[in-house]
Amino acid sequence: MRSLRFVLMSLAVVSLGAGCEMQVPNGDGGDNGDPQDMNTNGTDMNSNGEDTNTNGAEDNTFAKFEDPDGDFETTEVRDVDGEIMQFDTATEELVWQEDGSRIANWRVNGTELIFGNSPFRARFGTEDGERRVYFTEVNPPTICDLVVNNGVLSIFATNTPVPQE
Repeated sequence: MRSLRFVLMSLAVVSLGAGCEMQVPNGDGGDNGDPQDMNTNGTDMNSNGEDTNTNGAEDNTFAKFEDPDGDFETTEVRDVDGEIMQFDTATEELVWQEDGSRIANWRVNGTELIFGNSPFRARFGTEDGERRVYFTEVNPPTICDLVVNNGVLSIFATNTPVPQE
């Protein structure tokens, strides 16, 4: 079962090499042996999308992005549709705010958002007069479209630049 998980994880990472389009399954704590389960940190979600993890991780472990051109800072990162995610640095997970899904194997280093060895970038922009952070490709610096469906994260390339009003 472990080798199947490794193969699935490797396929997800290899698919990143072709651009911004990929799918990443989330995990449920590894309790049921599901081959799609890539989460090994013991974090489980109940039916309400609430974290039932009791491993001592604090709620304030989200990565904070600080604008070098001002005093704006946030833990929220948006995709091209304005959907919000945060990155839990204690568990190395992307947290999809709409339903609480947690996708394992994400690291944050400054503005780098890294899945496995595949980098993405958090970039600052302004939309409707409001400062925001966007999930983008490294090159070209366009905003990605992220979709979470039944616990599977899909990332798609777009041609949408980061807004700079």
